[in-house]
Amino acid sequence: MALILVKYGTDHSVEQLKIKSAKAEDKIVLIQNGVYWALKDLETPAKVYAIKDDFLARGYSEEDAKVNLISYSEFIDLLESEEKFIG
Repeated sequence: MALILVKYGTDHSVEQLKIKSAKAEDKIVLIQNGVYWALKDLETPAKVYAIKDDFLARGYSEEDAKVNLISYSEFIDLLESEEKFIG
C-alpha cells in the first residue's frame, strides 16, 4: 500500500507510468498541474484524489472532476496514514 503523488500534467510520461502501475490498495493524489488528470477517466484500480484548491484554481468547477476532491488538510491525513510514498 502506497501513496502516489502526481504533480505534472497529462503529457508527462513518468506520471502516466505511476498511474498505470498503481495497485488496488494504493492511493493516488493529484496535486498542482497533476489535477489535469482529474478531467480524464483514469485506468487504475487505485483510489484517486485531487487537491480541490489546485483544481478550482485552474478554472474548473467541482462538477468537472472525475475523481474525489480533497482539501490540503485531508491530503496531510492521507500522507500520515501511508507507510510508503512515491513522489
